[in-house]
Amino acid sequence: MTHSAKRIGHGHYEYRGYQIEEVGRYGGGYGGATWNITHNSETEAQDATSTLSDAKWLVDNWEESGG
Repeated sequence: MTHSAKRIGHGHYEYRGYQIEEVGRYGGGYGGATWNITHNSETEAQDATSTLSDAKWLVDNWEESGG
């Protein structure tokens, strides 16, 4: 089954019961982003990744393994 992220705002998505939010860029010239992943029932991020795609992959793994 394919899931899609719902865009809430610029750099902010909801995906399978999680908020995925781009929280900034880092590095001198690298320009990479940090994406925080927060379950809707939590107030602090559970994890972070460097791409939206990686964040969705991580959520999929959590959900498929039972959370």
